[in-house]
Amino acid sequence: MKKAYLTAQDGLTLVELLISITLMLTLLSGIADLFSESLRLWIFNRNQENIQQTARLAMDSIAREIRYAQQITFKNKSSLLITKPSGENNTFQLGGGTHSKTIYIIIDKTKTKPAGGISSNPITENFVTNLDFLAYPESENPKAVMITLETTDENTGEKKLLHTACYPLNKGGMLNEQ
Repeated sequence: MKKAYLTAQDGLTLVELLISITLMLTLLSGIADLFSESLRLWIFNRNQENIQQTARLAMDSIAREIRYAQQITFKNKSSLLITKPSGENNTFQLGGGTHSKTIYIIIDKTKTKPAGGISSNPITENFVTNLDFLAYPESENPKAVMITLETTDENTGEKKLLHTACYPLNKGGMLNEQ
């Protein structure tokens, strides 16, 4: 009896070993594909989040300036001049040339006390394809500013629109067209 125990083979055959390695490689390749797809979706969603958050922050900063403005002047469809009570003029507009997809705020402090200079600050990254300002309602005495902001994701080409209306707190005939 002891002899049969010593001569019995307790290992894997070559066929069993090849089958187990094949199954393991198949499972690992499936897991790797799942991981790479999850990573791709996570990067895509993070990029979309960044675009939306930056666009919302830009909208909020423009709306805040409109809300507390002394006077608002529509320079053209995509440019708005805001005069603050301090005399500072802020212009919101899309950039030009290579920066045509960036919203800039041009700050003019030449009429403030003490007088400062003119500076230009970007408030978005390079993804805004359209910025529109519209007096609402379209009449002789508009009461609000309608803002439309269109963003485009450079990677996917997907466009999103953000709309808001902002009512200035200073209601005394402050909306002008230039």
